Amino acid sequence: MRPLVDRERELALLREQRESAPSLVVLRGRRRVGKTFLLAHAFAGEGVVSYQADEQPRAVQMAAFAAEAARLLPGAPPLSLDSWDAAFDFLGAQAEQRPLVVVIDEFQYACLSEPALPSIIQRYWDGWDPRRVPICMVLSGSALTFMEGLLSYDAPLHGRATFRPTIEPLDYRDARALAPARSSPEELVERYAVIGGTPQYQVWAGNRHLRQVVREAILRKGAPLYEEPLTLVREERGIRDPKRYFGVLSAIASGRTRNAQIGSLLELPSSNVAVLLERLAALGYVQERLPVVPGARRRRGFWQISDPFFRFWFRRVAPNRSRLDRGEAVDSVWEQVAADLDTYVGGVFEELCRAWLGRYSEIDAARGANAIGSWWSRDGRHEIDIACADRRQYTLLGSCKWSRRAVDEDVLEALLRSRDAVDGRTANAQLMLFARRGFTRSLQRRAACENVLLVTAAELFE
Repeated sequence: MRPLVDRERELALLREQRESAPSLVVLRGRRRVGKTFLLAHAFAGEGVVSYQADEQPRAVQMAAFAAEAARLLPGAPPLSLDSWDAAFDFLGAQAEQRPLVVVIDEFQYACLSEPALPSIIQRYWDGWDPRRVPICMVLSGSALTFMEGLLSYDAPLHGRATFRPTIEPLDYRDARALAPARSSPEELVERYAVIGGTPQYQVWAGNRHLRQVVREAILRKGAPLYEEPLTLVREERGIRDPKRYFGVLSAIASGRTRNAQIGSLLELPSSNVAVLLERLAALGYVQERLPVVPGARRRRGFWQISDPFFRFWFRRVAPNRSRLDRGEAVDSVWEQVAADLDTYVGGVFEELCRAWLGRYSEIDAARGANAIGSWWSRDGRHEIDIACADRRQYTLLGSCKWSRRAVDEDVLEALLRSRDAVDGRTANAQLMLFARRGFTRSLQRRAACENVLLVTAAELFE
């Protein structure tokens, strides 16, 4: 089994649930994010029944579950379980003899063939004597809307979960462990900007150069990532008309990032657009970006696709699907990608700089901030890539440049002009500049005199 990347906290908490049984875990996360891999690491050895449901009739599912449960009785005749009641009768009896872990992965599929399954689990869960039946039960699923609904106020399992984690993609530093071993910091940033932190995407990309990844794993019809975003959105049970959601994501990727702009392109009223965006946000596909303001959140935001790979796919693959389906456009689309790559990666680089400040840096102005984001003026004339603030004032302001040339004093001058356009609460803000490769000597001398912090892409990984 491959080593587990990151997930130390989730792994420890899952094992705590096993030790403190009876416990009920409801684990959620998009497909490919590594839920099954995590559960395999957390629960191994004897006393574990791990079943992965699929879209099969109930009789077929019960036969598969019985085959897995029979592992608890080595050498015994084949086990026959014709219903989930029979299955939980068996599991309860087994748990009376020893602690037991029961994992039902892709739980939403089990419920398709047996809609009453959550009620059945609730009945047994409430009926088992916790002193005599030490079961750790894990319900895991990739249908986010459905899995969240299991815990809603009027659901059978409401109030019974002892641990309810959501497994997110890896952050940029952890994703490095799945990249080629000798990747430079620049290559790591570019790879993350295109593939993102979903572990399976990184595995599919393998050790190939980014050009090969894009051409062979993303742009080629039938490749593993060619239709991945469409597949994920279609399979969400809370989405009834996928075409409208695809339209919203394509609109955002094309630069139409506000409700009115999206509605105009799709010829939809603003109320309909708001509903679509709310659903996509709840599923983690989009997020609203708001300017950082000390002690307040002004409603001057815009929408952004959350996942880097989704952002890349809807920016470059979606508009060219017809030609790519015919297998005749890989070269020309790759030329578009290559020509636009620095501009595209620059936006992701800003996000990585903000993530570094919030999670990894030791800079007091960032660690003490209530909010880390960016700022822009109402008229759009001024923008600050990095803005940190507490309840009273801005604590840090910064600029990020994904340029092949060394960053010079003009970037600092532009940041100073933008700082002056904010308001009087920037007087004590620490200034920072982030660069792809480095800084000119004149800028380094000036930064030392004026207490401006300088950080390169390489330092984001140190």
